[in-house]
Amino acid sequence: MENELNVNVLVVDDNNINRLLLNKVLTKWGAHADFAENGLQAVEKITNNHNYDVVLMDVYMPEMGGIEATQLIRSKQEAYFQQLPIIALTASMLSSERNEIEDAGMNDFILKPFEPKSLFEKLSAYQKVK
Repeated sequence: MENELNVNVLVVDDNNINRLLLNKVLTKWGAHADFAENGLQAVEKITNNHNYDVVLMDVYMPEMGGIEATQLIRSKQEAYFQQLPIIALTASMLSSERNEIEDAGMNDFILKPFEPKSLFEKLSAYQKVK
């Protein structure tokens, strides 16, 4: 696994340990990470900063979860909001949850605890060409 990812990632997770772990892994790979603790913060950051290449979004969070946040992002008319890749972070993936994630406009999902190789492969698909 090549340890270089040229990608700006917004990590949205209410769990501080998950954010720290993702920060460590992303930094090791050379990715730039920014963080939000809930969907409300994520929508605000994405609205004010169009530099994210991909969003890792926890599904279940207080204040606003990942499904609702993704629906809000996708409801905006600009192409950036329609095309921004959003990957769900979830502890389980039942078929009903998969439908909910897809219906909200999320592009993919990663199960927690995540496999670094799987995360790297998914994120590398969205990196910027140097």
